[in-house]
Amino acid sequence: MKALSERQTRRRAVERIRRECERQKAALQGPVAPGVWHNPRVYLAVIAGLAVLGGAIFRATDRAARRNAEPPHRRAMRQVDVLAEALGRYRFHVGTFPDAGQGLAALVRDPQVPRWDGPYINQLRRDPWGTPYVYGPASNGLPVLLSCGADKILGTVDDIRPDPACFDPGTEWTNGWVSAAERLPGVTVLPSRP
Repeated sequence: MKALSERQTRRRAVERIRRECERQKAALQGPVAPGVWHNPRVYLAVIAGLAVLGGAIFRATDRAARRNAEPPHRRAMRQVDVLAEALGRYRFHVGTFPDAGQGLAALVRDPQVPRWDGPYINQLRRDPWGTPYVYGPASNGLPVLLSCGADKILGTVDDIRPDPACFDPGTEWTNGWVSAAERLPGVTVLPSRP
């Protein structure tokens, strides 16, 4: 009998030690058991949560950007004025406005005319409605320059023209003007291809 009670006492002691070990182990592991991270469902839930969070952030910033965006007609007016000023600078250097064959591309690439000292703009963009700006050679002193506007039809009331004063930028800007070769060291301005 003594052997039986010793066995029971040992079993109880081992069981008590095991329970105490489990309790301490659970206390050390915290609220999430390490085995949870081996479950693919947890990863899917985390990815879904991040996607929802990213979508909410995108929607909030997109709304703010649209709210602060410049209206297309105002952007077109600003861009047409910039093109008119660049044409005025072109005329200051070359002596005339670009002809119809050269067009507005003469502001970006050298059209192989004497005294061209550009580029006068970095790139030629389309208007806010996706149509190219209309340019025609000078008649009565100033060239035809306009955006067709929202309806994309030339000759309607929504055509956007520059302020005529923009074609004559004055000479204040020439004080700090540096030719393209000096402005862009190490860069060669190549002639435009026909």
